[in-house]
Amino acid sequence: MTLIPSSILVCCIVLLGLDASAQVKCGIDNLIDTDFALLRGKKVVLVTHAAARTYRGTSTAEEFLQRQDVTTLRLLAPEHGYFGVIGAGKTVVDDTVMGVPVVSLYGPKRRPDKAMLEGADLVVVDMQDIGVRSYTYISTMTEVMEACALWNVRLMILDRPDPLGGNIVDGNLPDDTLRSFIGRLPVPYVHGMTMGELATMANAEGWLTKDSIGIARTCSLTVIRCKRWKRSMTWEETGLRWYATSPNIPTINAVRGYAMTGLLGELGPCSIGMGTASPFTAVGAPDFPRDTLLEIHCKRYGVLASRARFQPHSAKFANTVCEGYYLSTQRSWKPYHVALTLLWRLRVLRSESFPDTLSQTKHGKMFAKACGSTELVEAIVSGKPLAELERIGRKGVVPFVARRKKYLLYD
Repeated sequence: MTLIPSSILVCCIVLLGLDASAQVKCGIDNLIDTDFALLRGKKVVLVTHAAARTYRGTSTAEEFLQRQDVTTLRLLAPEHGYFGVIGAGKTVVDDTVMGVPVVSLYGPKRRPDKAMLEGADLVVVDMQDIGVRSYTYISTMTEVMEACALWNVRLMILDRPDPLGGNIVDGNLPDDTLRSFIGRLPVPYVHGMTMGELATMANAEGWLTKDSIGIARTCSLTVIRCKRWKRSMTWEETGLRWYATSPNIPTINAVRGYAMTGLLGELGPCSIGMGTASPFTAVGAPDFPRDTLLEIHCKRYGVLASRARFQPHSAKFANTVCEGYYLSTQRSWKPYHVALTLLWRLRVLRSESFPDTLSQTKHGKMFAKACGSTELVEAIVSGKPLAELERIGRKGVVPFVARRKKYLLYD
């Protein structure tokens, strides 16, 4: 591998219109800037993936494994594997990176056991999340917190920006009975928090497993913050490059799309752009009609629904021309409200996908876990008006926003 001198990289940043002195930096960058002062002489277990990179583009794993003064015992990999190429829900097997073992946290075990932490002075977590509750990286982080609390191992989180920004909070909190690996924490569907903020809140709010006398465990937690990140920033304004976090999240637009259409994927009533160059940013079917109400209500929530024709090469309606819409977001938007709008209109346009028995089917059960509300599933199936779906979709949001304030690490 040819290394590019840092002076050239800085020049490239300036030429691209990004002032290096104003560049947002992630936790790993701040660790590098302090020459790994907090970790020198330590033995660590690193929970990470290839999408976690410095602002210059090197992976966090590479930065750790090149250090002579830090011993990286092993890597732990989340869903999609270290390289982010394993499909959703597929078992991740153990691997190696630069000669170091990579142990799966998305196989038979999703919580690190004692052997995975053996010999470590501390565990370091650096994963790029996408800001949506059903995306499993925050669940993996929580399971790592559980293990560190149980085995009394210190935890450090190298923080990263929430790519959806820190001000958008949208969607109901999950029912306790529906908590799962795609709904591990009691937060809105779009929570507007970084992983460091979520970990801080989980630790303080008693969200970890209770011990034998009924007291919630906590772990010894340190968060290495981002530098110069503001909650109001779009991803583009951070100056950071987006690296695919999973096969169908190759771009920042796919992140935004997932927040709107990811729920639809659990039901399969239409194509959501999988198998196209625009995953999660399109909705359609061979016979999808123009729908003025869909267009009006998407626009109401900050999303332009543009009439489109596309042909997926895989997934739903593979190799079939679909009519439908491309969805593009404005700066101020409500992704969960858009998701509810789409579900409301699809219940009318494609009613066969919403049978009375939906809640008893495999897809219906997964949808309930993803949206976190049995009441919402029942309301959609019975054809309730959008206002009723929105009422359910707001449950718990206002108190959550008030409750999270003291855990926010950024303005």
